[in-house]
Amino acid sequence: MLAVYNRDWSRQLCNGCYGYLLSVYEIKAGTAADDQRAEELGVALLSAVATDEQRQAAQIFRTSVTRAEHLSPEVLRFIATAEHVAGQLDAVRQLEWSPAVIGLCKAVEMEVVSRILRPLSDCTRGDDLSADKGDKDIGRIASFCSDPSRKPPELGTFAYFLQTVIHSKERRTTSALIRAFLRLAADWAGSQWLLDPEGLCLTLGVLITNFRNRAAHIDELGRADYTACREHVIGSDGMIWKLVISTAP
Repeated sequence: MLAVYNRDWSRQLCNGCYGYLLSVYEIKAGTAADDQRAEELGVALLSAVATDEQRQAAQIFRTSVTRAEHLSPEVLRFIATAEHVAGQLDAVRQLEWSPAVIGLCKAVEMEVVSRILRPLSDCTRGDDLSADKGDKDIGRIASFCSDPSRKPPELGTFAYFLQTVIHSKERRTTSALIRAFLRLAADWAGSQWLLDPEGLCLTLGVLITNFRNRAAHIDELGRADYTACREHVIGSDGMIWKLVISTAP
């Protein structure tokens, strides 16, 4: 028996590629929410690469990109693994690049958690967030800040929270969580980019709409999609570097 890709008999698959694609499409064709499918694709990305190869890829990326020293080990692992998988996919004809794209999206998500949400949790320690936890727009962020041992919010949840912070002037006076976020941002040298509607909020929207959500759905992503996502995230003016600068004390 033979397996072919996209009904093209000139693109026959080995067992390894067939298993990889089957696991990816089972996730993409599911009915879970985008955030959950992105999470599952992130797991699939890491499981496709041995731990030693992940470690070696991280070392290579750290050596080639000086700014990588500012990233956490978890963020670095996702970026380096995505780059490693992308290099392997480049050697075959147009296989599914969604897990590699998701790896870059997960890196941004984890950097947001590390640089913004965990410090925000520390900043709200002792505050009464009970009203905020019942707010449909910011409730999941408030719940995490109250109990940072729970699973961190996904990228889409944070993007919605940030949009609320920027546009809801009323909540700036009534929400303990949002007041704490604004106090925290005031201590960061580059926080203007975080609170600018054309800053982090806009770049997150592009990442989620153009890359994360498409990768989590049935859309077939290719090398061009990965290249565009890579430029958006870790290019010379990539959003992950802006996030590092904007949260510097």
